[in-house]
Amino acid sequence: MKKLMFFSLLLFVFQGISAQEDYHIQQKNLIKVNLLPIAFRNYSIQYERVISKSVSFAVAYRFMPEGTIPLKNKIIDYAKPDDQQVIDIINEAKLSNFAITPEVRFYLGKKGYGRGFYVSLFYRYSNFDANNIVADFEENDVSVNVEMSGNIKSHTVGFVLGSQWALSKHLCLDLWFLGPHYGTGSGTFTGVPSTPMSAEDQNVVRDKLNELEIDPYTKTVEVNQNKAAINIKGPFGGFRAGLSLGIKF
Repeated sequence: MKKLMFFSLLLFVFQGISAQEDYHIQQKNLIKVNLLPIAFRNYSIQYERVISKSVSFAVAYRFMPEGTIPLKNKIIDYAKPDDQQVIDIINEAKLSNFAITPEVRFYLGKKGYGRGFYVSLFYRYSNFDANNIVADFEENDVSVNVEMSGNIKSHTVGFVLGSQWALSKHLCLDLWFLGPHYGTGSGTFTGVPSTPMSAEDQNVVRDKLNELEIDPYTKTVEVNQNKAAINIKGPFGGFRAGLSLGIKF
């Protein structure tokens, strides 16, 4: 009788373990929110679809609504710029951005199905907007005030190392780190003067824009009486990291 009860208990335990594995296998959809960048006015959501025990596909959308530069006071304290105009630009500039990041994940552990250690390969398209950049171009007796705005787009590829855990039947935690990505970026910043620029004004603005050092980017400058534009192109890169809380279904 005791042996029968013992084997019945073992069977119950094994069935429970099997049932847990079944719902992990059946729950192929995960929606997650990245918690780390929220403090910097960045919001990111990711959808992941489990394809097999070892492979899943995910796509993330990140955006930052228009606002002042995050941590601008700390940037000023760290950089300690001597030019008051630089400080004013940092204080007054408005930034926004968004990015779309599809990726393929490869789960390397025994659990799989969206759990355990993984390596992912990803592509990222990013779009950055900057507005309300007021620049004063001065030389000798010439002073030209120009309000500039611009946009930079980038295409990068990279990899991420991470690990994902099932906290409960419907909750998951995703930690990823060491996510370098690299590619190219290009953009244009255009300024409109408060009044049409004379030939002398145009020469001053053109010379000042050509003096800008933006290595390793290449730049071309275009100036006429109604606008000043600088086009940039070059390498672009960054790092991904995050801690996401999500639901499974």
